[in-house]
Amino acid sequence: MAHARRPTLVVGATGQLGSRIVRRLVELGHPVRAFVRPQSGHARLPQRGVEKVFGDLTDPSSVDDACRGAGVVMATANSVVPIGQTGFEAVEGRGYGHLIEACQRHAVDQIVMISVPAFPGDQRVPTFRYKRLNEQRVRASGLPHTILRAAPFMDDWFAFIGSRLPARGDAEALVNRPWGFLQTFMGVVGNLVEQRGIALIPGPTRTRHAFIAIDDVAEYMVRAAGHPATRDAVLDIGGPQVLSWDDVAALFAQVLGRPVRSVSTPRAVFRAQQLLMRPFSEAASNIMGLNWAVSHETPFDSSVLAATLGVKPTRAEQFLRAQAARPAA
Repeated sequence: MAHARRPTLVVGATGQLGSRIVRRLVELGHPVRAFVRPQSGHARLPQRGVEKVFGDLTDPSSVDDACRGAGVVMATANSVVPIGQTGFEAVEGRGYGHLIEACQRHAVDQIVMISVPAFPGDQRVPTFRYKRLNEQRVRASGLPHTILRAAPFMDDWFAFIGSRLPARGDAEALVNRPWGFLQTFMGVVGNLVEQRGIALIPGPTRTRHAFIAIDDVAEYMVRAAGHPATRDAVLDIGGPQVLSWDDVAALFAQVLGRPVRSVSTPRAVFRAQQLLMRPFSEAASNIMGLNWAVSHETPFDSSVLAATLGVKPTRAEQFLRAQAARPAA
């Protein structure tokens, strides 16, 4: 990434991905501007090298202030785990509209946006529907841009199948967010792997993914900034291996030193739960939809892109062993 005098703006800077991007940019000596909510965990961000701009994507004036004078904009904010009453239309609909318009007004150098894989029917899930909408907006904006469609994150999906291990030592872990539905879900499945040797898989256990560590996603985003190979591109990114859920269960067994078997929940069950929850909670319905979505394969081969950008992706066993070496809370 070329050094720039203008700061890199990180939108969603206190999130699981955004906070890693902030720390990585600081490590590299780049000036960073973090767009954060006043009530967020912004105190955990580095105290040096980070300018904080307080606001919210739903507030156009604060978005404009954040973008004024920014160089590259890293867009990571999402509504998967809601804060207060904000939802998809407010944040990823109108909010991202405010962000893209502000980037145009202030002629930022580049937008680097994290997105999700494409598969038939993905519009049924709010996260996917709004990511597709914002991809279209960014591509039509006339601004230099890079859109990275990431395979499932190890840090999240290795936890959702029934383990507390992937989130160990991660203050920003998605599965630890204080949202009632998520905590109820993790309370039911959270220790199945460690305590009962069961990995609860969404869909067929032979479904394959190029699971990627969030640290590596952050590295891809940082290195994509200013790189000619990523200009005005939509790129799939994944880890160094394509693994089935059965493979993941076998890796857990190796790391934990106990048998772990994968047990499938039919994808139709998650689709039905998504529809049943929709009238009551868009966010809870979306979580069920994400489980349905991840039952579709993402066998990405990102080796050429990784080599081009100088990213050295983490292997799944390496990730799990590193997590197991961390002290339990």
